[in-house]
Amino acid sequence: MAIENDVSELRRRQKSKNRRNFLIKFFAVLTVAVLVVIAVLTKDSWYPYLDGILTKVPAASDNTENAELAEGKFPIAVSGGSDYQLKAMDNYFAFLDDSKFFVYTADGEPVIEKQHTYANPILTVSNKKALIYDLGGNGFSLESKYKTIYEKTCDQTILMAELSSSDLAAVVTKSDKYLAQLDIYDSDGKNIFTYKSYDSRITDVTFLNDNSGCIITTLGASGGKVQSGLIRFSFNSTEMIWQSEKVDCLAVCTSIDENGDIAIIGDTRCVFFDSNGNKLLENEYEDEITDYSCSSKLSAVLMENSLLRKYSLMITDCSDLENPHTVELSEEAKHIFAYNSMVYVLTGSGIYTYNDLGQEISSVKLSDSYENFCKIGNYFFLMGYDEINRISFD
Repeated sequence: MAIENDVSELRRRQKSKNRRNFLIKFFAVLTVAVLVVIAVLTKDSWYPYLDGILTKVPAASDNTENAELAEGKFPIAVSGGSDYQLKAMDNYFAFLDDSKFFVYTADGEPVIEKQHTYANPILTVSNKKALIYDLGGNGFSLESKYKTIYEKTCDQTILMAELSSSDLAAVVTKSDKYLAQLDIYDSDGKNIFTYKSYDSRITDVTFLNDNSGCIITTLGASGGKVQSGLIRFSFNSTEMIWQSEKVDCLAVCTSIDENGDIAIIGDTRCVFFDSNGNKLLENEYEDEITDYSCSSKLSAVLMENSLLRKYSLMITDCSDLENPHTVELSEEAKHIFAYNSMVYVLTGSGIYTYNDLGQEISSVKLSDSYENFCKIGNYFFLMGYDEINRISFD
């Protein structure tokens, strides 16, 4: 009998507790509803003040969400571990490993799979083509999404190669006679321009926006200091149009913005020139550079202070070169990518978007760790150790 009384008392207490919880929730909802009604009825008196405040706050500053990985064809398995390259090619993506070249649609459908024999293959792309070359070897080829356009073999060792938006291929080689030789090939593989450098090495080739010529970045030394410089050529003449002054840095990248100005991303500073080769200004880094990226509208440099474990991002808008914006990052960043007026930063926890003023405007959290990514439309293709995944990111 005692047990039955205990059970009855327990049930009574449970019913009383449930009723109390229900009443608390009911009155909470009722209170919120009353406040909403009052707010709507008095909107004309308070909204103008709040509206003025809201317009001063970045609308997407708290736009953080968890990424949903694509299903179906994703993830795409990659053999050989993390040593592969992934690039956007039109609305497709191409990736290259130590034995094969692949092209996939944005939905993960395979388009082409091709074997290659390059010992150190490097992938560079244009809007619709891919250039594959053997770094330290002799071979290179131009690939479309469906077939090989041409294949060539150089007499000298290939140091680097680039592909223009109109599928001109720039191939830099070295020989016993020259420190560097630049050859330009048209979209059919015909050699249309050659430059031989006797006194400096070529570290980069940047095509002009109209593809009528290029700017080569040279590397030399003076007074015990490493120096970089620029030389501009037109493809209809072997004579240089201009040569810039030397700057004290090792250039890792050269780009041309929408205004025609030229940016050298160096190991210690960014240096800017106008379209005639005149130096405009330079911005030194506060810390060590770890990554970089440029678009037609801005340049971005990722920096790390290893002693203080501090990470920062420096963004320079092409319309305001004298006032770069530096952003302190809360965690280590692995990769940055500049696209139009935005910079995307990949960290161990997610991808963060910054505008040209250095303001964080959105972010997406990732559940797994990735080393790199490429962007196609509103998709990000994430490079894991042995797989490629996709997320949507507006």
